[in-house]
Amino acid sequence: MLVLFPLAKAFTLRGGDIEAVLARNRIPLSALSDPAMLVDASACYSVMEDMAETLGDRYFGAKVAIETARRGTTGLREAATRSFNLGDFLSRVVVEISKQVDNVRYSLSISSDVASLEIHRTIMGVKPSIQLDAVGVAFYVTVIKQGIGDVFDPNDILITVPTTAGLPPKFLPNSALIRSEINGLRISFPPQWLWAPFSLDWDLVEASRGEFSPHSADEVTLSYLRNVLTDNISDQDLPLNSFAAICGLHPRRVQRILSAKGISYSQMKDDVRQRITEDLLSNTRLPISQIALRVGLSGPATFDRAFKRWTGKTPTRFRADATTDQIARIAE
Repeated sequence: MLVLFPLAKAFTLRGGDIEAVLARNRIPLSALSDPAMLVDASACYSVMEDMAETLGDRYFGAKVAIETARRGTTGLREAATRSFNLGDFLSRVVVEISKQVDNVRYSLSISSDVASLEIHRTIMGVKPSIQLDAVGVAFYVTVIKQGIGDVFDPNDILITVPTTAGLPPKFLPNSALIRSEINGLRISFPPQWLWAPFSLDWDLVEASRGEFSPHSADEVTLSYLRNVLTDNISDQDLPLNSFAAICGLHPRRVQRILSAKGISYSQMKDDVRQRITEDLLSNTRLPISQIALRVGLSGPATFDRAFKRWTGKTPTRFRADATTDQIARIAE
């Protein structure tokens, strides 16, 4: 699930039903929140293709991989933080990945003319892995480019891969791409790149996937859930299963965390919506219809009813009162 988690999160944010996709491919939803769970690699490959087809976006996997490479991934935390040059980073990647997955073999080969990072799959997928190939190429090319900066020259890199169909146009020059029936991919580049200073600005937090402390009902955990919900509250209704998938947790675990604090998921949604709405009404001139969309309540009547339930006032009355209070404070 190392590759699948960020894709599942992005798929959910774009309105996809990740539970349905996983079910179609016989993967339990709990696999997203349990890094130790063994999942059939072919099923993972199928899920990746399924997500892209459902969204109608053949570049879905590559886009997520590029963003993940820029933002960072906890799976390569050690390699990213302890490497001083590209060679050091890739050597650490070979070791770290071997500890995390057993369906691929990474190796780094070096000669006087070329250096290559090779990724060999130990199983054959049922269907062509357009998304898997795109994810691998997009992720590692972006990481290398970001890590060595100006040393990177797209004209000096050569990618050997079964298919380039999932790579966005102009991601690399056509001359940099070779299609071959290898079961994996190869990224080749000048050996002098290995000694280039390497730095990734990955600001990773330990709890990014929801792996919290044993006392998971503490304020830090609750704050994490609230922050994730705040970032995604514009998704209409955002059911618990979708929210839990974004957090990388099983829905029942989210419920247990919230129950320990004496609140429900629907109450937390209300709290977040009310806080954001009051802030936008008090401190911006955004139309009320846009504020309603921002908090995932698109219908004016629905928004009015919810806000009156929260505050006893209509949004218009609340804004007018807030303006009056601000004027009074200035006059003082």
